[in-house]
Amino acid sequence: MSADQPQDGKPLPGPGREIRVVACEDQELMRQYLVSGLARVGITCVGVCDGLMLDAHLRQHSTDIVILDIGLPGEDGYSIATRLRQERPLLGIIMLTARDQTNDRVLGLDCGADLYFAKPVDIRELASALGSLHRRLSLTRPLPAPAQWRLDARRSCLMTPSGTEVALTDNEHRFLAPLLEEPGTVVDRDLLFQALEQIPDIYAVRRMETMLSRLRTKVLKASPEEPLPVRARHGRGYAFLSSAGEEPGQ
Repeated sequence: MSADQPQDGKPLPGPGREIRVVACEDQELMRQYLVSGLARVGITCVGVCDGLMLDAHLRQHSTDIVILDIGLPGEDGYSIATRLRQERPLLGIIMLTARDQTNDRVLGLDCGADLYFAKPVDIRELASALGSLHRRLSLTRPLPAPAQWRLDARRSCLMTPSGTEVALTDNEHRFLAPLLEEPGTVVDRDLLFQALEQIPDIYAVRRMETMLSRLRTKVLKASPEEPLPVRARHGRGYAFLSSAGEEPGQ
């Protein structure tokens, strides 16, 4: 029984988190060893046999780390690592090869590899390295920008953060446009009256409040989990907020 084979039939303790790994290895036995061995420690790994298959996989699937053999048919691992580091700077690259000379390791690292392992590799050690590299890469990746409300002027609709479309009347569009130009900032009521081409009197105030109430209802009907984040600043105007708990700025 190999050192990485569980003796009780249970998976060995692994990193315990989703890591999207691809092993590019032309030798079938070694490729299966990596795929099945990492599966036993809780890491899903896809195996490919050359650079062309690797490129095809990367185009179709999100990948965190590539385990890359050097002695591949066609484009070798050094060339692939150099190219991937330029094309995908946040991709993790682990070199795995039978070449264990210092010059080979230095060349692999110079080509963009994060880590270099000589064959045969212990699955537990490789899994630990994958987890450590994944944590380090996660700290350097920018957080995704939060989804935003936006106006589609061409289609005259309001897009919620989830992508729901809310059709707008001409006045609703005129009312929202100044608010979304400066989200979080109170837009003076008189500027909104100008946008609506209305005389700023008590009747115009009531019409605006009625229109906003109907618009809130329309948005909730279209997307119940996304209330319209427009907040009134009494006596001044309205602000479009990014969240319900945010307070209007000056």
